[in-house]
Amino acid sequence: MLNRKLITFNSRTNHSRDVSKHMKNKNFGILILVFASLNFGCEQKPEPKISDFKVAQDYAEFTTKMENNDTLNIGVLLSMCMWDEYDQLQITKSNDSIYLQLKEKRVMDDEPIHFSKVGYEMKNDTLNLEKMITDFDIDYQKETSSPFFVIINPKEKDTIILRTIGLGNRGLNIERYQRIMAKLYPEEMAEYREKYFTPPPPRPIEIKETKLTE
Repeated sequence: MLNRKLITFNSRTNHSRDVSKHMKNKNFGILILVFASLNFGCEQKPEPKISDFKVAQDYAEFTTKMENNDTLNIGVLLSMCMWDEYDQLQITKSNDSIYLQLKEKRVMDDEPIHFSKVGYEMKNDTLNLEKMITDFDIDYQKETSSPFFVIINPKEKDTIILRTIGLGNRGLNIERYQRIMAKLYPEEMAEYREKYFTPPPPRPIEIKETKLTE
């Protein structure tokens, strides 16, 4: 009887050890599968697409040529005669959408104005920054003519300079550009026009009384 009890006890003990060992091996196997799947998932992540956008080739087609995370900086020289004005634009692409920001507007010696970022959704008409840029002759590079657009891709060394031809052409381009900005920033540009281009009210005319002498 004693031997049977010992045998029974030892059998149960051995069985428990086998079950415990099996569970440990099973849990270890599950962990291996989990880590393997995580590692496989990491390896399958697509690499970020390298942008083919080149400022020298694609500056006038930035809405279709830019890739996500691309940036285009455009300086706009609006000075003419005794008037001094300069805009700094930044075009970016994020989540497959194009955004424009007038990061800084400098007018005469006043403090610079900063505008917020807005979505760039311009139709194919005259009030279109790309269309306006396209209308410039990139080959016209006479240093006697003032630059109007200075276009830079921060990732490249190339700089695109677009110049106006004469004062009349410059005045027309300034007006065209300001209308584009008014479409993108209606409230801000209305305040800008009111501040700088609204004539002051006329002074009241003083009428002096004169006495007639006999």
